[in-house]
Amino acid sequence: MTEFILRQHDTEKTVQARRQGDKLEIVLDGETAVFQLIAHTTDGILLERTLPNGARQQWRLVGHKDGTRRQLWVNGRTHQYERVLPRGGGATSHDASLAATIPAVVADILVNVGDSVEDGDKLILLESMKMIIPIQAPYSGTVTALHCAKGDSVQAGVPLIELDEAQ
Repeated sequence: MTEFILRQHDTEKTVQARRQGDKLEIVLDGETAVFQLIAHTTDGILLERTLPNGARQQWRLVGHKDGTRRQLWVNGRTHQYERVLPRGGGATSHDASLAATIPAVVADILVNVGDSVEDGDKLILLESMKMIIPIQAPYSGTVTALHCAKGDSVQAGVPLIELDEAQ
């Protein structure tokens, strides 16, 4: 699970997120919500959540980011927040966002040690069950290590790449 901190006004909240295929699991304030990705277009994404009573809710999301600032439109309502980068600088080799979420094969490595990357850049492409799964930069930084090669079989949770956070 990827963990990050959101700051909205003067309040900070820890959020954990995990995406596996079309399933998105979010933990906020100790409560877990599971969403199914219904559609992903240039106009945004459509998620669906099944409530405990069996009712289904759909969430239409469109977002914009500017550095650490984010703006998210959810079913027509605007939410502004800031993603707080990890304190102490840099990702550790245990940063879940830089590891495979399921067993896979490294299809391609798109960066080299020493490359500068931006938040959201694709770093590595994995292949599993005929799907291509990108490993993306969780923040801007510099690639400091690669722990895999094209064609390697990798297990879930095993660090594939390390980044030092841009200052």
